[in-house]
Amino acid sequence: MTSSPKKTPASSLPARARVALRKVLRRPELRAAVREASRLGRSVWIVGGALRDLLLDRPVTELDLAVSSDPQGLALALTSAGMGTAVLLSEETPRVIRVAGTRDLDIAEIVGGSIEADLARRDFTINAIACALPEPNLIDPFGGIADLARGRLRAVSERNLQDDPLRVLRAARLIATHRLVPDAALTTASRLAAGGLSDVAGERIRTELVKLLGAKTAAPALQWLRSARALETALGRDPGTFDRTSFSRFDDPLVVRSSSSARVRIRLGLLASVDHLSPSEAAAWLGSRRFSRTEAGDVAEISKLAMRVRRLRTPRDRWEWIHDAAERRSEAAILAALLFPSRRRFALLLARPLPAPRLRVGGRDVLAWLGVAPGPLVGRLLREVEIEILRGAIRTRRDARRWLLGRFGGLRNEGANVGNLPSKAKRQRAAGR
Repeated sequence: MTSSPKKTPASSLPARARVALRKVLRRPELRAAVREASRLGRSVWIVGGALRDLLLDRPVTELDLAVSSDPQGLALALTSAGMGTAVLLSEETPRVIRVAGTRDLDIAEIVGGSIEADLARRDFTINAIACALPEPNLIDPFGGIADLARGRLRAVSERNLQDDPLRVLRAARLIATHRLVPDAALTTASRLAAGGLSDVAGERIRTELVKLLGAKTAAPALQWLRSARALETALGRDPGTFDRTSFSRFDDPLVVRSSSSARVRIRLGLLASVDHLSPSEAAAWLGSRRFSRTEAGDVAEISKLAMRVRRLRTPRDRWEWIHDAAERRSEAAILAALLFPSRRRFALLLARPLPAPRLRVGGRDVLAWLGVAPGPLVGRLLREVEIEILRGAIRTRRDARRWLLGRFGGLRNEGANVGNLPSKAKRQRAAGR
């Protein structure tokens, strides 16, 4: 790796990159930052992932700025100029302050006394590029611009990966989100650093995992993590858990076409299935990896629903599943299609869009029509009615009342208000058959 500074005039960039850079330089918050930095006698640069994505003509939602000194002073000046509110993000070196406005600016002081020294401590060459303002000139000490053009991912140095092992997981995330190809030196250095992932805060690991698993393609990144001997450590599983795993189904078209958040849940469900985790075990595992209770519960629920697909035999079974799956239906059906290839077509039929039922029947209706006491049984009876509405057997409120009285009308005489739904024989007696 070379350490000699390379400066590239913006005029030498490809046309699309020049246009993208000009658009960003015209942003009010950035023009204000340049103006206030000049007034304060500070040098300022665009750095990090924002510049990387800008050069790739990808959307840039927020900008990272490096300033020669006193980032807080620049942030407060921008706040006074009406560009947003200054918020301290990190007190560690380098200290980072966000100016939260229409579009956020993250401002940090350079480390090492120069922009070149600051870039030398970064993770990958494609992130070790700076754009000096207001010129603009690109400072590229490690050939990051050429790596971007080639779609290549290289580490700035092996030491930088060891200093922060999370960068191994970040490399996998960039393989997924930017479809970059890691070079052999990065894979070797990642193997040496991967063991340190066990000491990284779980919240940081979760953040990278969500970005990786939410990408359209995740299989190459997961395969690379396995080759770097980092996958099990990142996921908190036993060594060798995924040695024989084929990740091709993680990029099945059904997954790729799903939303980013759905891709995360489906792929977590697949990972749990590889380790033969039950839905409750999957929830406990995700909780231990700092996923929220809601996130863990959602994955457990779609896993439980997917497992049920194997046992569906009758039309009634299918409508019960559709009712119980509710808004999780599509994700659970996709997961089932991936887990049980022989039932793929059937699972996808379960995911077909259905018209929303126009008829609404509530618990108060059940209480009034049957005259039973409030309790858990009301919810179970209501579920039965809703299933019949879904399958088209009940179309009106009169149908609903007649159906309930015909099957469960005798419950009012039995005073039922607790326990399971009556058996078929008991329902027939209640209906006078």
